[in-house]
Order: sequence, then structure tokens, then C-alpha cells
Amino acid sequence: MSTGANRAAAQPSVLLRLYTSSPVLFCFCAMAILMIVLWSLGFQLNNDADDLLKLHEIRTLLETGNIFDRTLPGIVQPEPYVSHWPWIVDLPYAAFARLLAPFAGFEPALTLASFAVPLLLLAPALYFYNRLLIALGFAYPAVALPLALIFAARSFFEFAPGRIDYHNLQILLLLAALVLMMSQNRFSAFVNGLLAALAIAVSAEFAPFYALVMAVYAFDWIFDREGGENRIAGFGLALTAGAIGLFAAIVPPSAYTAVRCDTYSPPHVTALAAAGLSFAVAPLLAGRRGGWPMRTAILLVFAAASAAVLALLFPQCLASPYASIDAYVRDNMINRILQELSLFRRPDVVLSAGFLSMALLFIGALAPAVICARPKGRSRPLVILTLFSLLSLALAIGYVRYYRYLPIFSGIGLVFALASLLPNAGLGRYLKSPVPAASHRYALILPGLVLSGAMVLYHLSVKPTQAAIPAAELADGCYYSRFEPEQGWPSGAVVLSPPLIGAHFIALAEGPKVVTIPNHPSAKGIERSYRFLDPATADPRAILDASKATHVAICAWRGPPLPGLEAAYPFAAGLIEGHPPTWLRECPTKASSPLRIYSYRNADGSDAVCPTSTLAAQARP
Repeated sequence: MSTGANRAAAQPSVLLRLYTSSPVLFCFCAMAILMIVLWSLGFQLNNDADDLLKLHEIRTLLETGNIFDRTLPGIVQPEPYVSHWPWIVDLPYAAFARLLAPFAGFEPALTLASFAVPLLLLAPALYFYNRLLIALGFAYPAVALPLALIFAARSFFEFAPGRIDYHNLQILLLLAALVLMMSQNRFSAFVNGLLAALAIAVSAEFAPFYALVMAVYAFDWIFDREGGENRIAGFGLALTAGAIGLFAAIVPPSAYTAVRCDTYSPPHVTALAAAGLSFAVAPLLAGRRGGWPMRTAILLVFAAASAAVLALLFPQCLASPYASIDAYVRDNMINRILQELSLFRRPDVVLSAGFLSMALLFIGALAPAVICARPKGRSRPLVILTLFSLLSLALAIGYVRYYRYLPIFSGIGLVFALASLLPNAGLGRYLKSPVPAASHRYALILPGLVLSGAMVLYHLSVKPTQAAIPAAELADGCYYSRFEPEQGWPSGAVVLSPPLIGAHFIALAEGPKVVTIPNHPSAKGIERSYRFLDPATADPRAILDASKATHVAICAWRGPPLPGLEAAYPFAAGLIEGHPPTWLRECPTKASSPLRIYSYRNADGSDAVCPTSTLAAQARP
């Protein structure tokens, strides 16, 4: 073979050159195709009832055009349901649907928005994730990116079609904040301040992460890093301006003094503005003369004063967001939601299908810390990654709600761990970075294995307590079934059902009103639905009358009788098996339906009419 032929053979293909020049584009296409295929096959990558409620919320925003009124029609406990999500979370979906509605129609446009917007948000998220890998010094990000995404797939499935909750937006904002922190430019810090205000306005769930963002900027100023003074001042000014601007955009003037601890309101804007002003003023007070002790003292004084003022003005927000909810609801519903527990309290950790993935996530989360333990491995990007990775791990262990975000950081750590195990030849040479190898080949995976082993020993020695399962939870067990909700509901129909079933009904374009859905602002409705089926309730009909419901919906069992269920929950078992009391009448449903529908009576005392037919097209989007 000639020399020219050898050179031609050694040249990478056109497709490979395109991939190496645009790995984000290729990874986006691959992930989008994967999630679309899984979605079309019926796989629910998240299956969160919040997506059903968000669909109803976006539909209401489009129909009313009122951005300030967060009262959602269709949820009658009978008390009104006021959403704790601000309208800015719905904006991308509402804008997309509004653009398409003249061409596709209202409901098809809303369906397309629910399908497409999460995928559109995935593109910038992958861009920032790739920028993070580049900042960490990977020589070949085109190889590191797909590997990190494989390990972090659980987090990026938050961008799947139909996933219209706020979590994907929060992930995108956090990735942008991480990349901006890698820069030592004042403008980057200013933009980060705006992003921090936006993220907290969306949900205070990410407050621990943004507290760490602030700590990084504070550290740079305290220890006089180059440009640290400009960055902390720029971040503080932007945080203050963003907090006040978003308050004016989100909160109606009539509610400027109304305190709501679970949504953006005076406590949140006060905390953000106080923190931002502290950052902006501190460099002016210290000047050039103060050393790190004085600078630390100034920030601590500001922090203590801000905390004292917040505690004095808003004492009701010092407790959990669920503190004001009736203890019956907390014990029987909220405290039984797995994501509301810590890993120490979950009964499904050891010997579960997810234990191996948990161990891998632990390994990935701790790998950057092992590298940073060696002085030669400490670069600014790696230290920042390590801090966020450790924080994410602590949050995931202490509060499973944060577990969905851990793979973002563990994915990168697992790439480091994999690189340390592979020889320099082959794939290993494409994963190398300026980070020095650990002293021992398995040093990067050892801490994660130790933590996983400690978790196993804990659960084997301390068995998590498991309370009796409430009847309403059993009656809600068909949530994962394929729903074909009833069509042709009579005007004024109000359905009392367990919360998850209520979420399916509320997502329908034309469906009945519901008493409750699985969200804490619906706590009064949740209590009524749970007490209705509770065997300790002497007169379930009194609960039905108090809720002003005309119908009852419950998961159906169409097999042989269940003696254990009948003995423990006689009333609920009768409804589940199709043996209602005389004051309820069962409505006809398909034999394949996961539900039983019962009619009760209308507000005027007349018998309620059953829904007329079933429409598969009305099934869950």
C-alpha cells in the first residue's frame, strides 16, 4: 500500500470529525431519540403525579391569562386550591403552546409543548455539562461526555417528553451556575447572581446549592483571590436586583405583605436581598486594608443579623413547610412518600434492585474528593466540583428528594474512577486529564464502597420501622396502570378519590372536579380522602358530605376475594371489590378499567348520574 493510501486510511471519517467537533449535538440527538422511543413504548421514566397537575396549571394559565391568580379550578376540597408554583415555571410551556395553538388547536398545542419543551431544555443543559467537563481538563471531552451522561442518565431523564415539572429547569440553572463559577470574570458573577435569584424564585429546594455558590464567591473575596472583590460585589448586586425584580413579576401587589413559606413571597425576597446587599457592601467596608479575619467577621455579622431579622419577621417559616399540615395527613400520607424520607429510613435500600446503582453513585460522588486530597490535584474547577458533589451526596442521603440530582456530579466522578482503572492504551488515554492519578489504582472507588458497606450494615442492624399501610394508599395502587378515564361526566360532578387518582382526572381537558390531588396545598382534601376509607371512621358518608362530592373513584380489584384486605379494611375492600354500601351505586366501566366509579348524590339531594362512556384518547398524556 502506498504512503498516500496509508495516510488516507489513518484519517478519521467525516462522521467522526463531525462528532468530535460537536459532541453536544450528537449526544443531544442520541438522548432525545432514546427518551422518545422509551416514551412511545409506554415507559414512564419519572411517572411523577406533579406532571399531571402542571398540565392542568398550564392549561389554566393559557385559558385565563392571569399570571397572578394561582387558584386552580377543578380542585375543590371544597376549599380552593392555591398552587405554590410561580407562573414563571409554566412560562416556557405556555409560550410554546400559545405559538402553536393557531395552527394545531389548543389541546394538541398543549400536548406538543409538554412533549417538546423538556427536550429543548435538554440542549443547553448538555452544553453546560460539556463546558464543565472541559473546565475540569479532560483532554477529549467528546469521549468523557457520553460516558458521564450514561452514568448521569437518571438526572437527565428529568428532560424526558412529558416531564413538565420544574426539576429540569432547576438542573439547567445549576449547571449554568457551575460553569459561570469556573470563570473569574465579573460579568459571569453578575449573571450568576441573576440565575441564583431565578432559581430560588422557582423553588427554594435548591437553596443549599446556591448557598454553596455564595460561599465560593465569599471565599474568593475573603482570601483576596484575583478579581474576588469585583465578583462578590457583582454577584451581590445582581442577586438583590434579581430578587426584587422577580418579586414584582411573580407576586401581585395585593399580596406583597402575605407570607407564604412554600412559595416565593416576602421571606424569600428579604433573605435574597439581605444576602445580596451584604455581598455588595462588605468590600466597601473592608477596603484594601482588612485581612481574611476581618473580612470573615464582616460577612458573619451580616449573616447573623440577616438570620435574626428573618427569624423575627417570619417565625412561621422556621419550621418545615409541612409543619402546618394536620398530623393525620403527615403520618398517613406525606411521611410515607419515599422521597420525603432519608436513606436511613427507607425500607428498600439493602437487597433492592437499586442498590448497585446507589453504590456507583456513592463511588462517583466521593471520587473527586479523593483527588482533591492530594495537593497536586487541586484546581479551582475540581475543588468546586468536589464541594458540590459532597453537598449533593449529603443531601441525597439525608433527604431522598435530592437523590435525583446526585448523578449529575457522580457521573463525572465515575469518569475519573474509570480512567484510573483503565490502562493508558485504548480508551484510557482518551479519559486522561491534568488531574494526577491516585496513589493506589483503586483509591478512587474505595470511599464509595466503604460508604455503601456502611449503609448495608446500618440497615441490617437497624430495621426501619414500617407503619400500617393506610387504606387510601392501597386504594391508590393502580396509579401506574394505563388509565382510560371516563368521558361524559355530568355537569357539576365532584369526585372523591385517593390523591393519585385525582391527579389523573385533573389532567383531563374535560373531566370532573376532584376533591384532592397529591400535593401539600391540597392537605384538607387529602385528609378527607384518607379518612373516608379509614376503618376508624365511624360514618364515611359524613366525610363524603363534607367534601361535597357527587362520585367516588377507587382502584378496582376484579379477581377472587381478598380475605386479608376485607378483614383489615372492610369498607375500602368492599369498594375495591365492587361491594358498595347501599348509599353508593356502581357505574358501568370497562372490564379492563383499573377503576371503579360510584355515584352518590348531588348537592340538591338528587341521585348523581354516572359518566356515560370511556374515551381512550383522554388517557394520560
